[in-house]
Amino acid sequence: MKPTTAPCPGLTGPRWEKMRESAIAFLDEFGDEAAALGWTTAELFGVHPTAGFIRVDHCGALMISGERVRAIEPDKIRFGATTYYRNLPGRPVGVPVWEVGR
Repeated sequence: MKPTTAPCPGLTGPRWEKMRESAIAFLDEFGDEAAALGWTTAELFGVHPTAGFIRVDHCGALMISGERVRAIEPDKIRFGATTYYRNLPGRPVGVPVWEVGR
């Protein structure tokens, strides 16, 4: 995916660049740990299949703020000032951001 071209509705170029950078840093620093803890692709990189980022209720942890991850645990990911909780009852599951529009 191109760093300057947003891959789905609701993301602008600059915001996507920040999210992409943070996602790459996450994979470098926490990728193996996330896999070992059972985090799925959709839980990390998910967005709504047609509305993309506009439907934030479908967004995975790395597709919400673009902040750098500070810590990962079995049930949550900690960013600077926010925390993403995994497996909240009723949370819809998105598709990986790179699959939108396919």
